[in-house]
Amino acid sequence: MDTLEWAKFVIRTRDENNYGAAMAILSSYASKGNDEAEFYLGLIYARGQGVPRDFRLARNWLENASEQGNLNAMYFLGKIYVRGYGTEQNPAKAAELFEKPAENGDPRAQYALGLLYLDGNGVGRDLSKTFDLMSQSAKNGNIEAMFILGQLYKSGAGVEKDQKQSVRWLSSAAINGHKGAQILLGDMYETGDGVDMDHEEAGRWYDMADDKNRAAPAF
Repeated sequence: MDTLEWAKFVIRTRDENNYGAAMAILSSYASKGNDEAEFYLGLIYARGQGVPRDFRLARNWLENASEQGNLNAMYFLGKIYVRGYGTEQNPAKAAELFEKPAENGDPRAQYALGLLYLDGNGVGRDLSKTFDLMSQSAKNGNIEAMFILGQLYKSGAGVEKDQKQSVRWLSSAAINGHKGAQILLGDMYETGDGVDMDHEEAGRWYDMADDKNRAAPAF
């Protein structure tokens, strides 16, 4: 493993004992225009890994990496603009940033862009685009997208209503620990909403929701 790969590994695994050495290596590579090093420096400042959290510096490094075509940097920079971390919220700019990584199969960017189209936030509201993006993201393993996709099929938003597909995607999200999906499935089986009423099945999903406590994802 070369020095750059080692430094990236330290940041990914949050190895606090080696943050200083990793920072020095990444700074050296970034000073020479290495987009991967610039991206990781952006993450360091966004997360406050061994340094005070500073979204202005994070944004600067992520912008440098994005300008060189770094897809990960585009996604994380988009998150900054969606949430207004250290800057004004700019969902339109975020949508532009999410577009390329989404086209290249990043399930996180597909989901994030799908949400913008769902809410009409920074882009025109377009449920068919939301459906397409959530489908791609769900098939690429994004649990939050599975939950949204199940609801789109349930309500017929952006796609023809399909209860079988709704249950399929809600179950996929629920089995993977999505509490909202577990509760929604419980409600559906409890009341017979789109499925045969089954109080025992409802109870199983409710019990699963009680047992699962998912932590909020880190930046």
